[in-house]
Amino acid sequence: MTAHFRVHYPAPSEAWARRAASRLEAIRERVAAEAGYTPPETVDVLVSDPVAAANGEALPFLGWPRMVLWTSPPAADSEIGYYRDWTELLLVHEETHLVHMLRPSRNPLLRGFARVVPFGPIPLLGAQRWLLEGYATLVEGRLTGYGRPNSDLRAAILRRWAQAGKLPSYGRLSGDPKDWHGMSMPYLVGSAYLEWLEERAGPGSLRKLWARMTARERRSFEEAFRGVFDGTPESLYDRFRAELTYRAMEVEKRVRELGPLPRREGELWQDVTWSRGAPALSPDGKRLALVLRHRDRPAELAVWSTAPDEEAEKNWRQDRDKLLKLDPQDVPAVRTRPLPRKRLYELPASHGVEPAMPRFMPDGRSLLLVRFEPDARGFLHPDLFRWTPEGGRVERLTREADLRDPDPAPDGGWAVATRDRNGFSQLVKVDLATGAVEDLTAPSLEVVYDRPRISPDGRSVAFARHGEGAWKLGILPLPATPASRPRAVPGPLSSPPGAAAAGQEIDIAPPWSGTVASPAWSPDGRTLYAVVGHQGFIDVYAFTLHAEGAQPPPLPLTRTLGAALAPAPTPDGSGLFYLSLEPDGLAVRRVDLRQARAPLPLPEGPADLVPAVRLAPSAPSDQATAPFAVADLPDPRRYAAGRQELQPLVGGGASSSSRALELLARGGDVVGRLDLLAVGSLAGGGAPAGGALAGAWRGWPVTLSFHLFAARELPSRQDGRLPAAAAGLDLERRGVELGAGWERRPSGAWLRVDSRLLWQRVDPRRTASTSAGSARSASAAGEQLASLVARYAIFRGNGPWRLAPDLGGHLETGRTAGGGWSRFGGGLHLAVGHDKDHLELSWQRDGSRNLRRAFDLYELGGWAGSVVPETALANRILMPALPQGALLGSQHEGERVELRLGFLPVPLFYERHRLWQDGLSRLSAGGGGRGVAGVAGASGAARSAWLSAAGLELRWSSAVSPIARLPALDLRLGIARLFDDPLRNQTRWWLITAWRP
Repeated sequence: MTAHFRVHYPAPSEAWARRAASRLEAIRERVAAEAGYTPPETVDVLVSDPVAAANGEALPFLGWPRMVLWTSPPAADSEIGYYRDWTELLLVHEETHLVHMLRPSRNPLLRGFARVVPFGPIPLLGAQRWLLEGYATLVEGRLTGYGRPNSDLRAAILRRWAQAGKLPSYGRLSGDPKDWHGMSMPYLVGSAYLEWLEERAGPGSLRKLWARMTARERRSFEEAFRGVFDGTPESLYDRFRAELTYRAMEVEKRVRELGPLPRREGELWQDVTWSRGAPALSPDGKRLALVLRHRDRPAELAVWSTAPDEEAEKNWRQDRDKLLKLDPQDVPAVRTRPLPRKRLYELPASHGVEPAMPRFMPDGRSLLLVRFEPDARGFLHPDLFRWTPEGGRVERLTREADLRDPDPAPDGGWAVATRDRNGFSQLVKVDLATGAVEDLTAPSLEVVYDRPRISPDGRSVAFARHGEGAWKLGILPLPATPASRPRAVPGPLSSPPGAAAAGQEIDIAPPWSGTVASPAWSPDGRTLYAVVGHQGFIDVYAFTLHAEGAQPPPLPLTRTLGAALAPAPTPDGSGLFYLSLEPDGLAVRRVDLRQARAPLPLPEGPADLVPAVRLAPSAPSDQATAPFAVADLPDPRRYAAGRQELQPLVGGGASSSSRALELLARGGDVVGRLDLLAVGSLAGGGAPAGGALAGAWRGWPVTLSFHLFAARELPSRQDGRLPAAAAGLDLERRGVELGAGWERRPSGAWLRVDSRLLWQRVDPRRTASTSAGSARSASAAGEQLASLVARYAIFRGNGPWRLAPDLGGHLETGRTAGGGWSRFGGGLHLAVGHDKDHLELSWQRDGSRNLRRAFDLYELGGWAGSVVPETALANRILMPALPQGALLGSQHEGERVELRLGFLPVPLFYERHRLWQDGLSRLSAGGGGRGVAGVAGASGAARSAWLSAAGLELRWSSAVSPIARLPALDLRLGIARLFDDPLRNQTRWWLITAWRP
């Protein structure tokens, strides 16, 4: 707890969380000075790492803002890989979001509206994503001297896109998922546009924009923008694009003027537009593996032959000759790119989990790779797998080990990898036979390791190492063990430069204070290839290693207008593959290293060409980017049940038959360990009216819950009611439900088991449709119920296709009026999807024994709100298109087909049900037997006719979201046409909400 922040974290992340917390107040002060506003709220900060990725989130709720921080650091070659300190950069970006968007309106009406919808005018009144993310990115660079605005990668992307005329239009500036890197445009282009605007209008102009957007005078974003910058956002953005394009073309011109061979890009080998991972070469150089990502389907790991594709060339020539033979005057298309290569093998995503970071094993027959697999809570952990393409076998090697970028040793028995866990980074050694992990370096919060690569002789490992504000190359001699016996290689380096003993790290600084990433060894172990960024130019360099003495300057091997990434040298030393940044994405290129080449001149990045080149680094003494002060923190406190918060809510629903208004109050803590929900309902028709108090405790592996309730239901008063079927269902109920739930999320599946115990008192009410005798005989009826519900779901996906079978079952036993009974059943749900189209098929079958009252039978129709627990309604087959009690029976069968088409906002559905009474479930005298469909004799059963409907229905569910103070929510909105008696040809509608803790 600091003056303005409450930091909540799991115990293993305490060191990272306290390190971040010690900088929060200083960062808040500097961000507020930059933005021109100091929010008074205390921010709840949650530390987690659910997907093992570098990210964060800011939620600007007025009065109770939130900040979410993930502990995994970014890789050296990522968009956010240029930082002085990762925690610092993350905090500045997210705190900027809060300070920016928490600024309240000075308009009294909008201030009052904020009490209902707790957001300020900046996020609500037209501020687009490019503005929000662009401003946070601008400030991250301005206050740290690092970040995306000062990175080589932003300059390279902007320059390459501008040179090709590919900068996004204003309509796509906020992000377009159809474009490679499209969702990054608000950060990269948006921040550059805001820099340009402020340079044009003068310092402080953005602060004036925020003041106009929150003024007493109500203005749209465009009106506020015009008053500061004298133009519309769209028209000025067009001018910005024109100027950026000019600067990018000027960079290309100046590079061309450097000499006769200013560019060295090699030959284009293969287009791999949507890919981002590094290529891997087999030990014999005959195969290349790369993870291919796509716009509209999951990724797969592809393996190609590196030899010329003679069959593809032959087919191309034949097609060309055939074309000319048919029309000799035709002109064949110019071929500027290589023909698509035929893949030898493919490993698609499994259960939605994509392969990543492949490396060939020394035998060349299998690959070591990483997949991010979920643990029991659904949190992702990167683990090692081995794939043998020829047999198709995939073997899991580690479990929840948090390992990335593995590189196998020359003997294939072990590998080196990075481990990022709870904010700590380190190098580790992994036994590939047992999965055992051994530390090579101590876990560190100050140092980040990336992309380790073992030398050809197995004696040392090279890596990118971030510490003291910069990325450098590092080399670590490995202990001499039987597992790391050297193999013979031509001219091996006897020891790394300056190394005296195993365990001592050696740094190799990049040239010119540049950035460095992605090291790779030459076959003879005498050279390290790495990606070097300098003034916005990113290329592959060769670092010559000597055992003793000063190292010569690194030699640039490429000179590109975009960026050269992820080098992969060929085993014979003749060439080098790399990923080339192109206007449409990435391509694989190959540089020939055998030809003697003159040294490449170093391009310059003058300030007048920013942002097409990189901004010059700030001086160490610059106060604007000085390191943030570190404060002392109080001792931490155990979380226990957490700080409780209260949130009012509204719910209920309406349909053609009934309606209800629910007023709710949610109480709970910010991480969702304890949730309480109080409900009061006013109802019309057959909807439940009454009150409830429910809660759930999630502090243990088993979730415990309770639900106290008292409700009155009057189906006989429904609009469009069915008196015969609804007779005997008017009742009052009160009771308590106790529950225990256990859930696991293994890879590609979901298993949930719920056990619930219900006691309720059910008193049928005497109505005009109920005889006096039946009311008296049932007036003392009560129900005790034990329930067990299990569900198992599997997800499978391959390319754009997805398959998800879901199997569920239930069992309830209870006593009513002194007699025991049981209900049981299950169902199958099958979902098939292709791209944005989905088809779902459901089938449900339920049965029972010895049911004694009408309210114990299965009931078709109606809907449920938040008052009555699900267990008490276990016999209800909810179908809001029908009134409650449309059909009754001791047996039930139901079917549903749902079709979701990408061009329709709401799915289509067809649903039908039938219920009947068998001889094992007899109602006692006066039990409300009227309306039971298809009543049969004691020895048999007669099934009712189907009751069916078709229409449009939107179903949406959200899990408990304590960070937003929201319980779980189920929403149903629909309209349907009924096809069977007694409601044939009626059109029915519904809008239903149900809140659960």
